[in-house]
Amino acid sequence: MVDKTELEAMAPKDFRQLVRRGEWTGPSAGVCSGYVQANLAVVAKDVAFEFFLFCFRNWQACPVIDVTEPGDPHPKLVAPEVDLRTDLPRYRVFKDGELVEEPTDVRKYWRDDLVGILIGCSWGFEGAMRAANVQFRTLGDFTTNIPLVPAGRFKGFMACSMRLFKTSYDAVRAVQISSRYVPEHGAPVFIGEPEDIGIKDIYHADLYPHHDVYPREPGEIAMFWGCGITPQLTALNAKLPLMVTHKGGHMLVTDKLAAELTVL
Repeated sequence: MVDKTELEAMAPKDFRQLVRRGEWTGPSAGVCSGYVQANLAVVAKDVAFEFFLFCFRNWQACPVIDVTEPGDPHPKLVAPEVDLRTDLPRYRVFKDGELVEEPTDVRKYWRDDLVGILIGCSWGFEGAMRAANVQFRTLGDFTTNIPLVPAGRFKGFMACSMRLFKTSYDAVRAVQISSRYVPEHGAPVFIGEPEDIGIKDIYHADLYPHHDVYPREPGEIAMFWGCGITPQLTALNAKLPLMVTHKGGHMLVTDKLAAELTVL
């Protein structure tokens, strides 16, 4: 069994080999410190442009960092050696808008007309905030009532990741730092009370919960970022014959350092 320290120090290629062999099927939080992790959405070629347009219009939730050629499971820009069919710890498979399976390998679903779209993850700027001694904690990923800009059959509401910041100084620094990480969701989309964006219970995230969540402390400031789970919510509305995504928290680790994708 690989321990947490080993996973943090591991090179992306070595971690992906671990995943490919089926030796790691858990969340990817904290692995390969400093490297960009990506959310995945796989759709058929005949709807790929429509989905890409949806991502363009809703970039704070779906910042695209790579797109594969039809049938090619290798994202050439961020990790050429990756196989999108095997190198994520766990996937979700939707058919006609229904979740049918959460496998660790999607080779049996892969077709020559499928296009893989990789979307940045906010875990990249979390490392930068910790390095700057910003005091915060992450509560998880939630559905919200923030409307998305529709594109064809893709529409719905944004998924958001939530963080609590200890002081107003920490919150300001978080905005400054995350704003530089545009390919990893950029600045927060909302600052304020969770109820105002439709979140009723911050201690039980409905999309991807974090463990050891303790009560909100006086003065903690709630901030929300767009989340790459958003395409999974649109899959329920679009009712595509087939859509493959990552399972929440089980991302692809790329070969790109988070610092490489920042805006100076």
